[in-house]
Amino acid sequence: MTDDILEIISALFVFAGALLTLGSAIGLVRFRDTLSRMHPAAKPQVLGLVLVLFGAIVRIFPHIDVGMLVLTAIVAVCTAPVIANRVGNLAYRESVEDGTVTHEAPPAETDSAAETESRPASDEPDRRP
Repeated sequence: MTDDILEIISALFVFAGALLTLGSAIGLVRFRDTLSRMHPAAKPQVLGLVLVLFGAIVRIFPHIDVGMLVLTAIVAVCTAPVIANRVGNLAYRESVEDGTVTHEAPPAETDSAAETESRPASDEPDRRP
């Protein structure tokens, strides 16, 4: 009975990890530029891998290979943000050099303070809500 429960728990973790990895793959296909693809390539994919590894750990717990699975999860969690950062910096630098990304601010929207300064002063107070 206990083995059946552990099998179900293990399968649920593996299934959840597979769904996160599938979502990450769909995000990689749907987004159009490298900087937008960095989020689904790094965060959900690593969490999906960790969940799959945790499901495998639950399945083979007393075995000696548990240490290798834990080491794999630690390495993935530690290296994925660094790799994503480096790829993002490189993609940003390349897009700035070829002119697809500019540092110009978008035109500012007019607000009520700018409108009141440009209107001539009158004797009546402003009764706008």
